[in-house]
Amino acid sequence: MSIPGYTKAFLPTLLCLLLSLAPRWAMGAPQAGVPAAKADAPPETYAPASSPIEVENWGKPKSGWLYVLDPKPNAGASEGRIWLLDPETAKVMGSIRTGDDADFALSPDGSRLYVASYGSGDLSDFAVIDTAQGKVLQRGTIENRAVTKGILPFSAMAVSGDGLAWRILIENAVSEDKETFLLATFDTRTGAFLPGDVHLGNCGYGRFISYPTADQFDFLCPRTNRVRLIRVDAESRERENIDVVLPWERRVGVAEAFAAPGGNDIAILRGDGAIFKMDVATWEFAATPVRPDLPARIYPAAWPTSPDGSKVYVGYNVGYDRYTDNRFYLDYGRPPNARLGTATARELRVFDTRTWQKVGKIKTSMPFWSAVAANDGMTIYAMVPKKHSILVIDTAKMRQIRTIGVGGMPTLALVAP
Repeated sequence: MSIPGYTKAFLPTLLCLLLSLAPRWAMGAPQAGVPAAKADAPPETYAPASSPIEVENWGKPKSGWLYVLDPKPNAGASEGRIWLLDPETAKVMGSIRTGDDADFALSPDGSRLYVASYGSGDLSDFAVIDTAQGKVLQRGTIENRAVTKGILPFSAMAVSGDGLAWRILIENAVSEDKETFLLATFDTRTGAFLPGDVHLGNCGYGRFISYPTADQFDFLCPRTNRVRLIRVDAESRERENIDVVLPWERRVGVAEAFAAPGGNDIAILRGDGAIFKMDVATWEFAATPVRPDLPARIYPAAWPTSPDGSKVYVGYNVGYDRYTDNRFYLDYGRPPNARLGTATARELRVFDTRTWQKVGKIKTSMPFWSAVAANDGMTIYAMVPKKHSILVIDTAKMRQIRTIGVGGMPTLALVAP
């Protein structure tokens, strides 16, 4: 059958249109142990022929072991590592190779590690790893994953408390000076991305505050100086997306935010040292006894709380000079996403989250970048990228007890449950 000339001329245009409507999520087929995608999920269009994410060697993790993100394991390295570390023996028990700009998240039961790193163009490769066996169960790619310049201050991805959803921050350029941010949702049961996106506006490189279930979470947006309270349906389509403006100028910044004990408040630690509570029902803000402490500063990072939420350990830079840099996080016109590699903390201050009284101060031998609490709350591990080290801090004695040398630039850590 012959095709009319005008139809032939239209075919290239039609093909381009259909390609432009294709989903941006590209999935590799699940391997053994991962269910097939649902029929109505975005189609599997591309599995990377090769991926920078590979498990090099592995020992089955035990509770309390650390997954340590290291973007520069060697001088001049173009790829990163995730080290599996036994902090008791200070031995590396496993290694995962990653590409540049890597990020990671761990399922609540510790059975799955989700890793993403730069692939090519606008694509990032991702892998779902069985932590017991050290096997990659699934690979795929995702477009426009949000990354931050320099060393990662905190993760921009998270697995929900019920383990059903893995969400990743996505950045799409709208114009030369404006972006729109989304959250893509990976269904951990089906091994496919859900069709719904959560819209965050011009959020910037933000992070999760509270994430109890797949359908409910709170998210902090530093660029717009807002907290978003979000509920979604089973397909991750928005049911509720409440936008609460923080009642201070955005250059003050937010160093950390988390669900306070009781579940009715979000505790917000400002960059100038003041701590506020936000009622999630009324969206009202209340000051705590913790006031600004200039010239000390708190940089945006992963600052840990104790397992029961009764204490928070906050890294302070007591050497901050407000006279030479009064911009703090943000020079207007530039995004508050970047944190300089020199912006480290010099001490941990410990606050009781019920009374908001300072109950301790821990000085360390080296400036540190981020920290994480052990499962029993008896130990804090502080990352020191510049010195290739992790500081081990005894929370009962309120002092540093030893140092572990690991990798080239340990930046963030997750604790195996």
